[in-house]
Amino acid sequence: MSGINAGELINLVPTDGEKVPIGILQTDRLKVVRLTLPAGKEIPEHQAQGEITVQCLAGRVDFFVKGEPRAMSPGHLLFLEPGEPHALNAIEDSVMLVTLAIIDPAKKITEIDLQ
Repeated sequence: MSGINAGELINLVPTDGEKVPIGILQTDRLKVVRLTLPAGKEIPEHQAQGEITVQCLAGRVDFFVKGEPRAMSPGHLLFLEPGEPHALNAIEDSVMLVTLAIIDPAKKITEIDLQ
């Protein structure tokens, strides 16, 4: 995915107009993705095979866990257990950092569809 080396600084600020998920890094046990979401973008309910954290870096997002909303803004971090249903709606243009634990390295983590 990337040529990031341990100890290297990573810039999480999106460039102008960037609206696609960017894989920041991936190892056999960890995947980190930055999501840049325009206001009004919804990601339907889905699940992750392993534990995840979701951090709001910019904007405001309604993040739904088992159908219950959590209002996220910069500085908020959410932890989810494996298989926990979740969805989100970007209230403002937003940037989210998602960290996924990889349970089975042989299984490919599907990309998040933002179309």
